[in-house]
Amino acid sequence: MAGVAKLQLLIDLRNNLRRGLDTARRQVTRAVGGMQDRLNAFGVRNSQIFESIQAQVPALSGALGSLANPYMAVGAVIAAVGAAIVKCTMAANDWHVQMAEINVTAELSKKMLGKLSDKLLEIGGRNVAELEEVPKAFSKIISAGLSVKQSLDTLEPTLRAAKAGFSEIETVAAAGTAVMMSTGYEATRVYDILFETVKEGNAEFKDISQYLPKVIPLAKNVGYELEQTAGAFAMLTGRLSVEKSATSLEGIMRALSSQKIAIGQIDKATGKYVSGFKSIGIDVFDPMTKKIKPILDIVKELDSQMKGLSDKDRMIKFDKLGLDQMGTLGISSLMQDIPALEKAINATTNSAGSMEKAYTDSLTPLESWKIIQNQIKVEMIHIGELFLPILSQVGEKVLGIIQYWKDLYRSSEMFRDLISGLGLVFEVLFKITYGGIILIVNIVNNLYSIISAVVGKLGEWLGKITGLKGGFKDLYSSVRPYLMWLKDMLVEIGSLLYDVFTLNFEGAYNKLTNFKMPNMDNIRERIKVDVEKNDDSGDFSGVPTAITGDTGSTTGTGSTTIADDMKGIKGGTQTKNITINIDSFIKGFSPTHQTFNGLSVDEFERKMTEMFMRVIRGAETAS
Repeated sequence: MAGVAKLQLLIDLRNNLRRGLDTARRQVTRAVGGMQDRLNAFGVRNSQIFESIQAQVPALSGALGSLANPYMAVGAVIAAVGAAIVKCTMAANDWHVQMAEINVTAELSKKMLGKLSDKLLEIGGRNVAELEEVPKAFSKIISAGLSVKQSLDTLEPTLRAAKAGFSEIETVAAAGTAVMMSTGYEATRVYDILFETVKEGNAEFKDISQYLPKVIPLAKNVGYELEQTAGAFAMLTGRLSVEKSATSLEGIMRALSSQKIAIGQIDKATGKYVSGFKSIGIDVFDPMTKKIKPILDIVKELDSQMKGLSDKDRMIKFDKLGLDQMGTLGISSLMQDIPALEKAINATTNSAGSMEKAYTDSLTPLESWKIIQNQIKVEMIHIGELFLPILSQVGEKVLGIIQYWKDLYRSSEMFRDLISGLGLVFEVLFKITYGGIILIVNIVNNLYSIISAVVGKLGEWLGKITGLKGGFKDLYSSVRPYLMWLKDMLVEIGSLLYDVFTLNFEGAYNKLTNFKMPNMDNIRERIKVDVEKNDDSGDFSGVPTAITGDTGSTTGTGSTTIADDMKGIKGGTQTKNITINIDSFIKGFSPTHQTFNGLSVDEFERKMTEMFMRVIRGAETAS
């Protein structure tokens, strides 16, 4: 019954402890929760007040920060200025990298390249295209074979044409330069005609930029200027796809450039034309100027020849012309709506100012901000250019120093021997020191392990011989802190030396400035914690399995049974009464102590259980 009584006592204590803990937990939660609610309400009210003030005075926040810490404000200004200078310098460097790429083609002197750079910045600063795209567009233009002056004259119209046509700048630049090279027209005239082509036809600017340049060389070979070619192309795009419009117009130009079709072939027997335009009574050349007639006149004459004919006769006449399939398609399509053809050609011929009007119409209300951004970028590049020479000179000096030491190493045998000798010395010192550190650490670890094992075995042997329980174990416990102190000390020194000889000077400096001798109290605390971790006397989970008929048996290593503990309660024949006031303990308990910071509910309960059990064990052993 003694074992059962002890078990019942423990169960009652555990229940009382749980009730006390629950009460304490509710009190703590209520106190902390009320405080948190008040803090939250205070924070919300003050946040709302401060936000209201800031809304009325936008600069207040920065002003208060400056008043609170003027040194921080000055430092922030200096840092901001430094960052701005770095950004400006990098922007200027990027710009000059692009200018260097341009100069591969332009082949200008340094002075002339600087003037070209200023001109590109001036043009880029007054247009909505991204400033970074300006050198790319110029590079594309000058790569087509234009001179620097022609490229400059072409650049701004190209930027505006790309904006008005909602197309990529490089695509527009490629189309514009191709047309300019084929026709000899200046950029503004080319883009005026192209934009009227967009207006009169059914194609986007990017499509016209892609397909029309393919037709222009054939048309130029026949004798047609850009205005007529673009007008005919625009009219065809209203009836055919852009691709078919281009191929059918190419078929017409190929036919008109062929003598067999444009003039025709004569039958030797009769002396009459049996093929080509002359076979159906049409002369495509002006008798006076000997130049080809406008395409509109040819189409009108052809339509006049076909009027009133049956389908069969029309087919026979078309067959006499000798046109291929795409040429026939092109001529037939132009004949379907001659007024539309005439309107388109008139529009492209009288297209002056069309590109500028399209550019103005394409601007949105916020385009002015893009121009402002470009102007800011221009000024940033100008500021950065002030610092580029400084950085360049610094870089040249550094390179000069490096080159000096390289030359000295190559030319001086004594210097090479000195460097080699120093390298050998450092290598030997590193190997010796590093090896010594590793050896010392290994010796200390091994020595610590040997001493621990020997002391432990001697304690067990001495205990068996003399019957003194734990006599030598107490001796080992008193020596153990000093062994641990020596080990910690050597580990810290070894870590510091390792950083030094692996050239980790920052780590070595931090360890040296923060170096502290091992604290003996901390070491004893670590030993105490280890002992408590190995002591399962406070673990209630093993109590039921220890109740047996033999009250003198033991459970586990180093732990006495319940029967042994009962001696402290009964004291032989006299029974002791132990009174523990749970409420008094809880009232004096401070949950804000750092011991309980960050504990969960379960961890808090376990901690309180351990504290109560220590109180109970202290009461049991009291006289």
